Amino acid sequence: MNLYFRLLLMLLRLWRTRGARLTITDEVSLPFRAWPLDCDANLHLTNGRYFSLMDPVRIYHLGRTGLLRELLRRRWQPVLNAVEITFIRPLAPLQRFSISLRVLGWDEKYLYLEHRFESPGTLHAVSLGRAAFLGRDGVVAPSVVAALAGGPQKSPPLPEAIRAWQRLLEDKRDHFRDSVPVGAASTAV
Repeated sequence: MNLYFRLLLMLLRLWRTRGARLTITDEVSLPFRAWPLDCDANLHLTNGRYFSLMDPVRIYHLGRTGLLRELLRRRWQPVLNAVEITFIRPLAPLQRFSISLRVLGWDEKYLYLEHRFESPGTLHAVSLGRAAFLGRDGVVAPSVVAALAGGPQKSPPLPEAIRAWQRLLEDKRDHFRDSVPVGAASTAV
């Protein structure tokens, strides 16, 4: 199924819930179905579709927190810097499931997200993401973004899994920085 259609459905759902504003640390969830065109030859949701389906959920979260309007007004761009996923159980064709999103916390530069793909009684996949907000003058501090969403300016304690992932991302950055040929340009966030 075309992702633009899903995006329109999400925007309609967002419009219907426009009075119920959430804070940045509140969890959101959207229902989905694994349509046949979302599935691969193994007859389950194809790996790449998981990443695509997380986009409308992040936009929905921005809308429910009031951040979508603020980002547009201030011309800030939310960018996903890193994402990883663990597949647990496959999603079969036509199976209904939901994707939830919660912000686990933030540091000086990044917001850390968790997406969960679930059907009743079953966890299908868990994804961690790291996002930044870019303004005209560079990266906007996540504490500023959290305050705009009516949440705490101080991050909740980051889980150990996020701290371990941060260390892994730093190691990867250092490894690949050392392997870039001299004179090659880098545009990493």
